[in-house]
Amino acid sequence: MPESYYVLGVEDPDVGYRARLAYTRDHPLRSWMTGVRFDKQPPAPIPLKLRGTDEEGWVLGELWLTPITVMSKRLHEVLLRAGVDNLDTYAVELTDPEDGTVYRDFVAFNLVGKVAAADAGKTRFAAGGKERTGSADIDSLAVDLDKTRGALMFRLAESVNAIVVHASVKDAIEAAGISTLTFLEPEDWAG
Repeated sequence: MPESYYVLGVEDPDVGYRARLAYTRDHPLRSWMTGVRFDKQPPAPIPLKLRGTDEEGWVLGELWLTPITVMSKRLHEVLLRAGVDNLDTYAVELTDPEDGTVYRDFVAFNLVGKVAAADAGKTRFAAGGKERTGSADIDSLAVDLDKTRGALMFRLAESVNAIVVHASVKDAIEAAGISTLTFLEPEDWAG
């Protein structure tokens, strides 16, 4: 089987809605999406508030990609066992403002490293989009396997909102019974 990659995503579960996170930036220039290691550490733990949607029945997720990147400790352990070694993690406290419950089974994470892995000849860029590192609008991604150099998980340098995972990472997540994440074929991803 040839080596393959997927773009990681997250959706609301089949039943209920994934809680949303409210995050107040502690440092105005810190971005959780650049793939660059922080030079000033965030507070420990990072205080986050949970908020539901307008619908009833929110649930905690395994992964949030906005407004700050957060994952369950369970998902973090799976990623470590799969060999992912470029995650800087930080303690968080998720607080439910309705009843005061505090959840500590999560970590904020900075995915360190971005890879310019888009195959320029096969990737379709959006009309009016520019192929600039970190800011391209992509209609359909083609990953150049030679450019990945076997990386297991990285931000796509051409569009840093894309988190790209190796098939072995996808398989490890699914084998652990984590079913709330999506893995898009690169050609089906737009961003």
